[in-house]
Amino acid sequence: MKFLSFLLLLVSSFVHSEQLPNPLTLGDALKLSDEHNFAEKQQLLNIDSEQHRLSDWENQYDVTSNIDLQLAKRSDYNSAINNSHAFIFLKKTLYNQAIEIGKNTQLNTLNNATLSFQQLQQDKTIGIMRAYFDIVLADLSYETALEELAMFAVQEGRVKDDYDIQSASEVTLLEKQTNTQISQIQRIKAESKQIQTRAKLAQLLNISYEDRPDDVVMPNYKSLFKKELAEFSYYQEKLTDNLKLKQLKQALSAIGRQISQQKSNLGIVLNSSARIGEQGYLREKNGQWRAGIQLSMPFGTDAKQDSEISQLMIQSKKKQLEIEKIQQDLLAEALDHHLNLSALRQIHKALIVELDYRDLYLEKARANYEMEIKSDIGKAMVNYTDTERKLAENEFNYIITLKKLHHLIGEDYEI
Repeated sequence: MKFLSFLLLLVSSFVHSEQLPNPLTLGDALKLSDEHNFAEKQQLLNIDSEQHRLSDWENQYDVTSNIDLQLAKRSDYNSAINNSHAFIFLKKTLYNQAIEIGKNTQLNTLNNATLSFQQLQQDKTIGIMRAYFDIVLADLSYETALEELAMFAVQEGRVKDDYDIQSASEVTLLEKQTNTQISQIQRIKAESKQIQTRAKLAQLLNISYEDRPDDVVMPNYKSLFKKELAEFSYYQEKLTDNLKLKQLKQALSAIGRQISQQKSNLGIVLNSSARIGEQGYLREKNGQWRAGIQLSMPFGTDAKQDSEISQLMIQSKKKQLEIEKIQQDLLAEALDHHLNLSALRQIHKALIVELDYRDLYLEKARANYEMEIKSDIGKAMVNYTDTERKLAENEFNYIITLKKLHHLIGEDYEI
């Protein structure tokens, strides 16, 4: 039991506790996700680490220095010789083909890490939006469930009154009671969904369950449907900007550069050096300073180098096939999103008409009710609220699909 308490305490220490804005907007949720997203923070650390590794390669061209001191004498058969010296050695690599190859490889790794961070941001945005929309839809479903429960409860009450005066049968009464109980179950399920969706968003925002969002503002995207959807050819042409495709093309280019560098790699190392100081013997032959340039390169063929080139050629072919495969997949995915958007726009038009009908019918039912004319106002209210939910769900699906399509072409579509 003590271990369980410790574990819960440990877990809670990693969960951010913060009072959310109330009511919460989608913009608030996205802003919080930028501040508390662990995956993004981890990737930023990875980018920083890769940047340091690149700096390590570049630092190999820095000047290095060391000092050599010796106080000593030695004797021979004729006289004691002063064997002391004091030197400062300076050395700088002017060019090293191995360093250049390493720098280019590391630069590609850094670029890939940056693109991965952008992909994380896109995926996070979609996840937050979906979770937020689910809360709004859960609230609308709960409202529908309440209205349906109220409708069946009223019907049950009326039949109960008729049953008490023997104007209704027991079968009819049980039927109405069953409808009420089923509606009660649906209400409980809808209420649970409200809690679950809020807990899900809290988890994505890395905040505690107790601080999960209470009231949320329903976004309005009706104006977005007034804008024309771009032709599919527009998205098809811009698929070259897809982040994943960019990563693969960068990797292919990096392999191509490595092959070129390896083919021309003669193992050349060009160093410069200088020595400044004094020594206690043979002064006339050494002087106080000395400077020079040193060139070194292997002699003969390098079997290891040939093997590396062969491996790189194989990697290049694999990467090219991977690029061709993802190009086909992206084209199919983009077409699927575009067709889905067109369908959602048509559904939106139909739901707008249906909502207008539900609104007018509700007004008619309300007027009949007020004039004590037989009215199905309860059912009219349920149908109106349910159509509102369907319209909102369709709008949210449209926004998510549009976001995904623009993410495919490397854009962050601003709503």
